[in-house]
Amino acid sequence: MMLAVIATAGVIARRSHFYRQGLAAPGNRELSLDGLRGLAALMVAMHHAAIGRVWLADNEWGDARSLVLQLAGPAAVVLFFMLTGYLFWSKARKGNGWVKPWKLWRGRLCRIAPLYLFSLLLVLLVAVGETGGNWLTADHWKSLLRLLALGALKWQNVGPVNLNVYNAGVVWTLWYEWSFYLALPFMAWLSTGRKIFGFALVAYVAAAAGLCFHVNLQPGLFFLLGMLCPVLLENSAARSRLQTPHAAAAALLAGLLLLALGRNFLLTTLPTASLAGACFPVFVAAAAGNNYFGVLDCPAMRCLGAISFSLYLLHGIVFTMLFHGLRLAGLSSLPPTEYWLLITVAACAVTGLCSVTYRWIEFPFLFASHKARSG
Repeated sequence: MMLAVIATAGVIARRSHFYRQGLAAPGNRELSLDGLRGLAALMVAMHHAAIGRVWLADNEWGDARSLVLQLAGPAAVVLFFMLTGYLFWSKARKGNGWVKPWKLWRGRLCRIAPLYLFSLLLVLLVAVGETGGNWLTADHWKSLLRLLALGALKWQNVGPVNLNVYNAGVVWTLWYEWSFYLALPFMAWLSTGRKIFGFALVAYVAAAAGLCFHVNLQPGLFFLLGMLCPVLLENSAARSRLQTPHAAAAALLAGLLLLALGRNFLLTTLPTASLAGACFPVFVAAAAGNNYFGVLDCPAMRCLGAISFSLYLLHGIVFTMLFHGLRLAGLSSLPPTEYWLLITVAACAVTGLCSVTYRWIEFPFLFASHKARSG
């Protein structure tokens, strides 16, 4: 499935004038991180595809019945949060510890709102098509209004309907993203010098203490790991060493070793923390510019990076329609080969759809936002 999606993205990158032109003129973008973003979105899709097969057979959502497939989704979210922390903390450092709040928030609105609202419309249409839409009443106006908060408010059931089941529940991460964006202008002064290390120490102690009171602060630490990287990579010699193939192999080996060491304890007690530790060496090398043997900066992966937000928000909707269609057709227990063949076709179709939504929904607003900032 992953190879088929990458191949589809490669065809789009080669045949589409829009993508061919955009990928040929990357500007100041960090190409390896673009590829890593695309890979992370694909990992989430693979994770939900595996979970969907178990749901079809046993009506149980959340178990992929495979350690690798089970970890793929959470690891991808960790990478997304690290990416956000790294990119925006780098901007804060370039601004000497100053981030203009309105400029930041306006840019994030242009980035998130158009596609979010489009995906919300699709979710509502699919939900109405399945349930009849009797729940779309004024009695549920509070729950419906929350949906328009662009993920800054967590979704609640609208009457008897849980809309999260129609997009694999992916919007939960937007709450953490918006929290980071809202907090960034007020903590940007920590980006100068090496104050971030002291802040990280305090944050990790607070997170550990929070677990004693059943308060999960771990997601915030993933942003923090990304925020450490601009300081760790400010030495040009160290950055150059991390760009080599040997560094790529070492980072992958270190990630696997950390995952293996934490498997018996952290994966059961603190699973997300152990995943973050395993992902961190891989992320640091990518942030330094390591393309991992040419994979991350190839046109196909960079194309996936460009459409990653669309892929993240829309794949669950298409997969859900497929799952429900298979169940209605009495095909809940398809053999693995047939199931993965169908889900691969669906994933390739989603990739094509996302190339369209990025071009005509996301890009016009991104272009306008960049033009306003440069002006």
